[in-house]
Amino acid sequence: MPRLQLDLPWASAQELGSLRVERGRRSVLSYEDGVTLAVRVLDPAQFESAAELAAAAKAREEPGNAVLVAGAVPLDWRSRLRDERISYVDVSGVASLSWPRLEITTGQFARDVQRRRAPLPMQKGHAVVVQALLVAHFRKEPLTNGALAELAGVSPATASKATAQLQAHGLLEKEPDGASVIIEVTRPEELADLLAARTAWPHGASVLGYRWGANAWDLARRLTEAADAAKLEFALTGRGALPFLGILSTASPNQLRCWVRATDDALPEIAGRLRLEPVAAEDANVAIAADRWGIGLNERRRRSYDGRKAWIAHPLRVWCDVHAEPRGSEFAAQLWPEIARDG
Repeated sequence: MPRLQLDLPWASAQELGSLRVERGRRSVLSYEDGVTLAVRVLDPAQFESAAELAAAAKAREEPGNAVLVAGAVPLDWRSRLRDERISYVDVSGVASLSWPRLEITTGQFARDVQRRRAPLPMQKGHAVVVQALLVAHFRKEPLTNGALAELAGVSPATASKATAQLQAHGLLEKEPDGASVIIEVTRPEELADLLAARTAWPHGASVLGYRWGANAWDLARRLTEAADAAKLEFALTGRGALPFLGILSTASPNQLRCWVRATDDALPEIAGRLRLEPVAAEDANVAIAADRWGIGLNERRRRSYDGRKAWIAHPLRVWCDVHAEPRGSEFAAQLWPEIARDG
């Protein structure tokens, strides 16, 4: 029996017709005769359309590899993928696999794992909606769909679609309140974990550079002042933002991570406006990333530490972004009670 090993948190050990599926540290398709194909996994949340996703999948097809689209696959994209014989698995349990010597269509993929841990949709504006939901939850602010849309900076239709999907997966509830409907998060810790996993910094292009500062906090001030002078929306995130939120460490980070309002291709020009010098990666002390979904800058605040002021991302966003840095889990654990207590 062929074996499909997947490095996906929601993949489970099961048999799909003639295929054995397992969770593993790398994604590989192995046939009984010893032929092995590396599986290149594409996350549909990283693409704006079915056409863009299909083109990326076709571009990655080559001998010795199999391509798999895995994640929250929009319903209206699936027929395009099937027509072009692009294999996909959706977190809801639907799978369509079209590989050499292997044709499988099923609605049972990862179904047992899905019941225990609901998937999180992250198409387009959904990420900022999820973040806004969590911010309001910790502030103990009741939300209607209109208020959520305003808080997230998206259209009411986008907010409604995102909350409908989240409700279907058991991550929130909607309660009638007179003429309004109040949205309530039911599993905030799980929702925050999934938000962090799907949207951690930089989730797109980033540019490195160097700028002098007496220390990391002085550098944060200088970057903030340069962004203000250039009329750029900017926010510090990750470990570099922690002291501004009351979380101290024994050593400053070697590199500050920043969100900026920009497209990916505009980042080199933005780096110049922030007065960053191009240097080798090992010498860079600043990394800037384009805020693709509007989550890094949403509800940013100007905060102070050691007499210096800087634009800092919302504590929940900092919590999401700090995980991938050295001692990130430790710092995230320190920050979480502050978020849960003060919102």
